[in-house]
Amino acid sequence: MPKETLQNSVSELKDHLDQAGEVSTDDKEALTDLAARLEVMLSGSAEHWEEGLVEEFEKQLIQYEEAHPLIARVISQIITTLNGMGL
Repeated sequence: MPKETLQNSVSELKDHLDQAGEVSTDDKEALTDLAARLEVMLSGSAEHWEEGLVEEFEKQLIQYEEAHPLIARVISQIITTLNGMGL
């Protein structure tokens, strides 16, 4: 179930990024890349879970918290789920 929750959160995050016109291209690319890395791990293509993934999502959360609350909420959901999985 946590993997399904993460996949849903990643999809939601991508949707919000597509709709967020005021987010810079560089910021979108950084967060999209992070989401793609998570998807690779969810698909089982990666040998192991990346250790620093949660920290990278936490940095993104801080960046988006004030100006983009919907994106920040989804990032927070991803962090909570990853933490619940022991990462």
